[in-house]
Amino acid sequence: MKVDFKKAFSKKKIAAVLVVLLAVVVMVLSNPDIKNFFTDVESVKLSFETGVDYDTVTYGKDMLLVNNEGIYAMDKSGREAWSVISAATSPAVQVKGDYILLCDMNGKSVKTFRKEKTVAQIQTENEILCAKVNNNGYVAVATDELGYKGLVTLYDKDGDEVFKWHSGTGYIGDIDISSKNKIAVSQIVTNKEAVQSRIVIIDPKSKDEPKCIAELDGIVMKLSYRDGQKLVAVSGKGMYCFKDSGKSYFSVNFEGRTPLSCNIENENNMVVAFDGGLNNTILESYSAGGKLRGSYNSAHEIKAYDVSGECILAVSIDGVVRLNPKGNVKKEMKLSKDVQEIRIFSGRDRFLSLGGSSAEIIKF
Repeated sequence: MKVDFKKAFSKKKIAAVLVVLLAVVVMVLSNPDIKNFFTDVESVKLSFETGVDYDTVTYGKDMLLVNNEGIYAMDKSGREAWSVISAATSPAVQVKGDYILLCDMNGKSVKTFRKEKTVAQIQTENEILCAKVNNNGYVAVATDELGYKGLVTLYDKDGDEVFKWHSGTGYIGDIDISSKNKIAVSQIVTNKEAVQSRIVIIDPKSKDEPKCIAELDGIVMKLSYRDGQKLVAVSGKGMYCFKDSGKSYFSVNFEGRTPLSCNIENENNMVVAFDGGLNNTILESYSAGGKLRGSYNSAHEIKAYDVSGECILAVSIDGVVRLNPKGNVKKEMKLSKDVQEIRIFSGRDRFLSLGGSSAEIIKF
Protein backbone atom coordinates (compact mmCIF):
# COMPACT_ATOMS: atom_id res chain seq x y z
CA MET A 1 0.00 0.00 0.00
CA LYS A 2 1.40 3.35 -1.01
CA VAL A 3 1.61 6.00 1.66
CA ASP A 4 1.29 9.65 0.74
CA PHE A 5 3.76 11.35 3.13
CA LYS A 6 2.45 14.78 2.30
CA LYS A 7 -1.03 13.80 3.47
CA ALA A 8 0.19 11.70 6.38
CA PHE A 9 2.19 14.61 7.81
CA SER A 10 -0.24 17.44 7.43
CA LYS A 11 0.23 20.64 9.44
CA LYS A 12 -2.47 19.59 11.91
CA LYS A 13 -0.85 16.21 12.53
CA ILE A 14 2.59 17.76 12.94
CA ALA A 15 1.16 20.22 15.45
CA ALA A 16 -0.53 17.39 17.34
CA VAL A 17 2.72 15.41 17.48
CA LEU A 18 4.60 18.46 18.76
CA VAL A 19 2.01 18.99 21.49
CA VAL A 20 2.39 15.35 22.61
CA LEU A 21 6.18 15.61 22.58
CA LEU A 22 6.06 18.83 24.59
CA ALA A 23 3.78 17.18 27.12
CA VAL A 24 6.24 14.28 27.48
CA VAL A 25 9.15 16.68 28.02
CA VAL A 26 7.22 18.60 30.68
CA MET A 27 6.30 15.32 32.40
CA VAL A 28 9.94 14.19 32.41
CA LEU A 29 11.21 17.47 33.82
CA SER A 30 8.50 17.79 36.46
CA ASN A 31 8.37 14.20 37.74
CA PRO A 32 11.57 13.17 39.60
CA ASP A 33 10.89 9.45 39.21
CA ILE A 34 10.32 9.67 35.46
CA LYS A 35 13.26 12.07 35.14
CA ASN A 36 15.53 9.63 36.95
CA PHE A 37 14.33 6.86 34.63
CA PHE A 38 15.21 8.78 31.46
CA THR A 39 18.44 10.20 32.92
CA ASP A 40 19.44 7.08 34.81
CA VAL A 41 23.12 6.90 35.68
CA GLU A 42 25.50 4.79 33.67
CA SER A 43 27.51 2.57 35.97
CA VAL A 44 30.35 0.07 35.80
CA LYS A 45 30.32 -2.63 38.46
CA LEU A 46 33.72 -3.43 39.93
CA SER A 47 35.03 -6.51 41.67
CA PHE A 48 36.65 -5.85 45.05
CA GLU A 49 37.32 -7.83 48.17
CA THR A 50 34.47 -7.13 50.58
CA GLY A 51 35.02 -6.23 54.21
CA VAL A 52 38.25 -4.38 53.40
CA ASP A 53 38.78 -0.68 54.08
CA TYR A 54 40.12 1.31 51.14
CA ASP A 55 41.67 4.77 51.26
CA THR A 56 40.93 6.53 47.97
CA VAL A 57 42.35 9.60 46.25
CA THR A 58 42.45 10.98 42.70
CA TYR A 59 45.78 10.94 40.89
CA GLY A 60 45.72 12.68 37.53
CA LYS A 61 42.94 11.04 35.52
CA ASP A 62 43.08 7.87 37.61
CA MET A 63 41.73 6.84 41.00
CA LEU A 64 43.98 5.26 43.62
CA LEU A 65 42.59 2.63 45.98
CA VAL A 66 44.87 1.75 48.87
CA ASN A 67 44.59 -1.09 51.35
CA ASN A 68 47.05 -3.05 53.46
CA GLU A 69 48.36 -4.84 50.36
CA GLY A 70 49.32 -1.78 48.32
CA ILE A 71 48.07 0.67 45.67
CA TYR A 72 45.65 -0.10 42.85
CA ALA A 73 45.29 2.58 40.15
CA MET A 74 42.09 2.51 38.12
CA ASP A 75 40.97 4.59 35.14
CA LYS A 76 37.47 6.02 34.80
CA SER A 77 36.35 2.97 32.83
CA GLY A 78 37.22 0.67 35.72
CA ARG A 79 40.31 -0.80 34.09
CA GLU A 80 43.56 -1.26 35.98
CA ALA A 81 46.11 1.39 35.01
CA TRP A 82 48.88 0.06 37.24
CA SER A 83 49.42 -1.31 40.73
CA VAL A 84 52.04 -1.48 43.45
CA ILE A 85 52.44 -4.17 46.10
CA SER A 86 53.38 -2.58 49.44
CA ALA A 87 52.23 -4.19 52.68
CA ALA A 88 51.15 -1.94 55.55
CA THR A 89 49.13 -2.48 58.72
CA SER A 90 47.37 0.89 58.64
CA PRO A 91 48.05 2.55 55.27
CA ALA A 92 47.38 6.22 54.48
CA VAL A 93 47.85 7.89 51.11
CA GLN A 94 48.39 11.48 49.95
CA VAL A 95 48.90 12.94 46.48
CA LYS A 96 50.74 16.16 45.66
CA GLY A 97 51.46 16.91 42.02
CA ASP A 98 53.13 13.84 40.48
CA TYR A 99 54.05 12.36 43.86
CA ILE A 100 52.19 9.74 45.87
CA LEU A 101 52.99 9.27 49.55
CA LEU A 102 52.14 5.96 51.21
CA CYS A 103 52.80 5.65 54.92
CA ASP A 104 52.02 3.06 57.56
CA MET A 105 50.27 4.99 60.33
CA ASN A 106 51.51 3.84 63.74
CA GLY A 107 54.15 1.86 61.84
CA LYS A 108 57.64 2.90 60.70
CA SER A 109 57.52 2.90 56.90
CA VAL A 110 57.06 5.78 54.43
CA LYS A 111 57.34 5.48 50.64
CA THR A 112 56.90 7.87 47.74
CA PHE A 113 56.00 6.96 44.17
CA ARG A 114 55.52 8.51 40.76
CA LYS A 115 52.90 6.19 39.34
CA GLU A 116 54.20 2.65 39.95
CA LYS A 117 57.85 3.74 40.19
CA THR A 118 59.26 3.90 43.72
CA VAL A 119 61.03 7.22 44.32
CA ALA A 120 62.03 7.00 47.99
CA GLN A 121 61.81 4.56 50.90
CA ILE A 122 62.04 5.91 54.45
CA GLN A 123 62.30 3.86 57.62
CA THR A 124 61.71 5.70 60.89
CA GLU A 125 62.96 4.69 64.32
CA ASN A 126 59.65 5.30 66.06
CA GLU A 127 55.94 5.11 65.23
CA ILE A 128 54.59 7.53 62.63
CA LEU A 129 52.01 10.10 63.75
CA CYS A 130 51.52 11.76 60.36
CA ALA A 131 53.40 12.38 57.12
CA LYS A 132 53.05 14.78 54.18
CA VAL A 133 54.68 15.22 50.75
CA ASN A 134 54.97 18.39 48.65
CA ASN A 135 55.11 18.80 44.88
CA ASN A 136 58.93 18.72 45.02
CA GLY A 137 58.88 15.22 46.46
CA TYR A 138 60.13 16.37 49.87
CA VAL A 139 58.58 14.51 52.80
CA ALA A 140 57.90 15.67 56.37
CA VAL A 141 57.26 12.96 58.94
CA ALA A 142 56.11 13.36 62.55
CA THR A 143 56.94 10.49 64.90
CA ASP A 144 56.95 9.66 68.57
CA GLU A 145 60.24 10.44 70.28
CA LEU A 146 61.48 9.21 73.65
CA GLY A 147 61.94 12.14 76.04
CA TYR A 148 60.05 14.59 73.81
CA LYS A 149 56.43 15.28 72.81
CA GLY A 150 57.33 14.35 69.22
CA LEU A 151 59.84 14.63 66.40
CA VAL A 152 59.49 16.16 62.91
CA THR A 153 61.97 15.06 60.25
CA LEU A 154 62.37 16.45 56.75
CA TYR A 155 63.59 14.22 53.91
CA ASP A 156 64.55 15.22 50.36
CA LYS A 157 63.01 13.60 47.29
CA ASP A 158 65.55 10.76 47.44
CA GLY A 159 64.56 9.95 51.02
CA ASP A 160 67.71 11.37 52.62
CA GLU A 161 67.31 13.15 55.96
CA VAL A 162 68.00 16.89 55.81
CA PHE A 163 66.50 18.33 59.00
CA LYS A 164 65.17 17.39 62.47
CA TRP A 165 63.07 19.29 64.99
CA HIS A 166 62.03 18.13 68.46
CA SER A 167 58.69 19.22 69.87
CA GLY A 168 59.36 19.86 73.52
CA THR A 169 56.28 21.81 74.58
CA GLY A 170 53.30 20.16 72.91
CA TYR A 171 52.12 16.92 71.34
CA ILE A 172 52.01 16.97 67.55
CA GLY A 173 48.53 17.09 66.02
CA ASP A 174 49.08 17.60 62.29
CA ILE A 175 51.81 18.81 59.94
CA ASP A 176 52.14 20.02 56.35
CA ILE A 177 54.99 21.02 54.05
CA SER A 178 54.95 23.95 51.62
CA SER A 179 56.30 24.09 48.08
CA LYS A 180 59.28 25.99 49.57
CA ASN A 181 59.89 23.07 51.98
CA LYS A 182 58.74 25.02 55.02
CA ILE A 183 57.04 22.85 57.65
CA ALA A 184 53.91 23.78 59.59
CA VAL A 185 53.23 21.96 62.85
CA SER A 186 50.25 22.07 65.17
CA GLN A 187 51.18 21.40 68.78
CA ILE A 188 48.47 20.40 71.23
CA VAL A 189 48.98 22.17 74.54
CA THR A 190 46.87 21.31 77.57
CA ASN A 191 46.42 23.13 80.84
CA LYS A 192 43.94 22.97 83.70
CA GLU A 193 41.39 25.16 81.96
CA ALA A 194 41.37 24.34 78.24
CA VAL A 195 43.08 22.70 75.27
CA GLN A 196 44.90 24.89 72.78
CA SER A 197 46.79 24.39 69.54
CA ARG A 198 49.99 26.26 68.82
CA ILE A 199 50.86 26.72 65.12
CA VAL A 200 54.61 26.67 64.51
CA ILE A 201 56.39 27.39 61.21
CA ILE A 202 59.80 25.81 60.64
CA ASP A 203 62.16 26.98 57.90
CA PRO A 204 64.94 24.37 57.55
CA LYS A 205 67.07 26.86 55.59
CA SER A 206 66.97 29.49 58.31
CA LYS A 207 69.16 29.68 61.40
CA ASP A 208 66.33 31.34 63.30
CA GLU A 209 64.24 29.44 65.80
CA PRO A 210 60.87 28.05 64.62
CA LYS A 211 58.22 30.75 64.75
CA CYS A 212 54.91 30.41 66.60
CA ILE A 213 52.37 32.30 64.47
CA ALA A 214 49.16 31.57 66.40
CA GLU A 215 47.62 30.00 69.48
CA LEU A 216 44.14 28.68 68.74
CA ASP A 217 41.44 27.32 71.02
CA GLY A 218 40.70 23.62 70.59
CA ILE A 219 42.51 20.90 68.66
CA VAL A 220 43.57 21.59 65.07
CA MET A 221 42.10 18.82 62.92
CA LYS A 222 43.80 19.79 59.66
CA LEU A 223 46.74 21.83 58.36
CA SER A 224 47.04 22.49 54.63
CA TYR A 225 49.35 24.74 52.62
CA ARG A 226 47.80 26.25 49.50
CA ASP A 227 49.19 28.19 46.53
CA GLY A 228 52.63 27.59 48.01
CA GLN A 229 52.28 30.41 50.50
CA LYS A 230 49.19 30.50 52.69
CA LEU A 231 48.46 28.00 55.46
CA VAL A 232 44.92 26.94 56.35
CA ALA A 233 44.16 25.47 59.79
CA VAL A 234 40.84 23.96 60.88
CA SER A 235 40.11 23.41 64.56
CA GLY A 236 37.01 22.53 66.50
CA LYS A 237 36.38 26.25 66.95
CA GLY A 238 36.99 27.73 63.50
CA MET A 239 38.94 27.92 60.26
CA TYR A 240 41.98 30.18 59.95
CA CYS A 241 44.37 31.19 57.19
CA PHE A 242 47.83 32.68 57.61
CA LYS A 243 50.14 34.42 55.16
CA ASP A 244 53.70 33.26 54.64
CA SER A 245 54.79 36.03 57.00
CA GLY A 246 52.61 34.50 59.73
CA LYS A 247 50.05 37.31 59.71
CA SER A 248 46.37 36.39 59.70
CA TYR A 249 44.72 36.33 56.26
CA PHE A 250 41.22 35.39 57.43
CA SER A 251 39.41 33.65 60.27
CA VAL A 252 36.00 31.97 60.39
CA ASN A 253 34.29 31.45 63.75
CA PHE A 254 32.14 28.31 63.86
CA GLU A 255 30.07 29.98 66.60
CA GLY A 256 29.89 27.02 68.93
CA ARG A 257 29.16 24.43 66.26
CA THR A 258 31.49 21.44 66.18
CA PRO A 259 32.67 20.41 62.70
CA LEU A 260 32.34 16.75 61.79
CA SER A 261 34.88 16.87 58.96
CA CYS A 262 36.34 19.20 56.34
CA ASN A 263 37.67 19.16 52.78
CA ILE A 264 39.92 22.19 52.22
CA GLU A 265 42.00 21.00 49.25
CA ASN A 266 39.96 23.10 46.78
CA GLU A 267 41.11 26.66 47.43
CA ASN A 268 37.91 28.47 46.43
CA ASN A 269 35.51 25.75 47.55
CA MET A 270 36.57 24.69 51.04
CA VAL A 271 33.79 22.60 52.56
CA VAL A 272 33.10 22.03 56.25
CA ALA A 273 30.46 19.57 57.50
CA PHE A 274 28.47 20.27 60.69
CA ASP A 275 25.90 18.29 62.66
CA GLY A 276 22.50 19.80 61.81
CA GLY A 277 20.98 18.69 65.13
CA LEU A 278 18.06 16.79 63.53
CA ASN A 279 19.89 13.65 62.41
CA ASN A 280 21.01 15.65 59.41
CA THR A 281 24.13 17.42 58.14
CA ILE A 282 24.95 20.97 57.06
CA LEU A 283 27.63 21.51 54.42
CA GLU A 284 29.14 24.98 54.16
CA SER A 285 31.38 26.19 51.32
CA TYR A 286 33.96 28.94 51.83
CA SER A 287 35.92 30.97 49.30
CA ALA A 288 39.70 31.37 49.15
CA GLY A 289 39.23 34.55 51.19
CA GLY A 290 37.19 32.85 53.91
CA LYS A 291 33.79 34.14 52.78
CA LEU A 292 30.75 31.87 53.08
CA ARG A 293 29.71 31.00 49.52
CA GLY A 294 26.68 28.92 50.46
CA SER A 295 25.29 26.08 52.55
CA TYR A 296 23.27 22.91 52.09
CA ASN A 297 21.00 21.57 54.83
CA SER A 298 20.34 17.90 54.15
CA ALA A 299 17.14 16.11 55.13
CA HIS A 300 19.14 13.19 56.53
CA GLU A 301 22.65 12.52 57.77
CA ILE A 302 25.29 12.77 55.04
CA LYS A 303 27.30 9.56 55.12
CA ALA A 304 30.03 10.66 52.72
CA TYR A 305 30.92 13.62 50.52
CA ASP A 306 33.65 14.73 48.15
CA VAL A 307 34.72 18.03 46.58
CA SER A 308 36.37 18.65 43.22
CA GLY A 309 36.64 22.17 41.87
CA GLU A 310 33.15 23.71 41.98
CA CYS A 311 31.50 20.29 42.31
CA ILE A 312 30.28 18.83 45.62
CA LEU A 313 28.81 15.31 45.86
CA ALA A 314 27.02 14.16 49.01
CA VAL A 315 25.47 10.80 49.92
CA SER A 316 22.59 10.14 52.32
CA ILE A 317 19.89 7.47 52.54
CA ASP A 318 18.03 9.43 49.83
CA GLY A 319 20.84 8.90 47.33
CA VAL A 320 23.46 11.22 45.84
CA VAL A 321 23.10 14.95 45.27
CA ARG A 322 25.39 17.10 43.20
CA LEU A 323 25.73 20.62 44.61
CA ASN A 324 27.38 23.85 43.60
CA PRO A 325 29.21 26.02 46.18
CA LYS A 326 26.03 28.04 46.76
CA GLY A 327 24.39 24.86 48.09
CA ASN A 328 22.02 24.55 45.13
CA VAL A 329 21.10 21.01 44.06
CA LYS A 330 22.15 20.54 40.43
CA LYS A 331 21.31 16.85 40.13
CA GLU A 332 19.86 14.04 42.24
CA MET A 333 20.20 10.32 41.73
CA LYS A 334 18.95 7.33 43.65
CA LEU A 335 21.31 4.48 44.48
CA SER A 336 19.96 1.06 45.37
CA LYS A 337 23.07 0.00 47.30
CA ASP A 338 24.59 1.19 50.54
CA VAL A 339 27.37 3.72 49.92
CA GLN A 340 30.11 4.29 52.45
CA GLU A 341 32.52 6.43 50.43
CA ILE A 342 32.53 8.41 47.18
CA ARG A 343 35.35 9.99 45.21
CA ILE A 344 35.04 12.22 42.15
CA PHE A 345 37.21 11.51 39.10
CA SER A 346 39.22 14.45 37.78
CA GLY A 347 36.95 14.93 34.75
CA ARG A 348 34.02 15.47 37.18
CA ASP A 349 31.68 13.39 35.04
CA ARG A 350 32.11 10.17 37.01
CA PHE A 351 32.54 9.14 40.62
CA LEU A 352 33.60 6.03 42.46
CA SER A 353 31.03 4.58 44.85
CA LEU A 354 32.31 2.20 47.52
CA GLY A 355 29.98 0.14 49.69
CA GLY A 356 30.39 -2.68 52.17
CA SER A 357 29.87 -5.31 49.49
CA SER A 358 29.94 -3.44 46.18
CA ALA A 359 31.88 -0.90 44.14
CA GLU A 360 30.79 1.03 41.07
CA ILE A 361 31.95 3.82 38.80
CA ILE A 362 28.91 5.99 38.14
CA LYS A 363 28.55 8.52 35.34
CA PHE A 364 26.46 11.57 36.19
